[in-house]
Amino acid sequence: MKEIMEKANQQMITNEDYLTMVKIIQAALQRGAIKPEEMVTVGGVYEKLKFHLIKVENEQKEKTDGGLSKTNN
Repeated sequence: MKEIMEKANQQMITNEDYLTMVKIIQAALQRGAIKPEEMVTVGGVYEKLKFHLIKVENEQKEKTDGGLSKTNN
């Protein structure tokens, strides 16, 4: 059972994986690897990845701030 759980954890997508995907898309675009007709689809995925990363970053900031807004200090 322990081996199965370890294997499952290895298969989970981490925030670092999301960041890597964003970088892959950026590199592919810079190198011209994506056709113009694919840009909308790739751009949609890129925006979803960026949104996820921003959301996670904001959640982490809330945790480190103790959940208090600046006006509550």
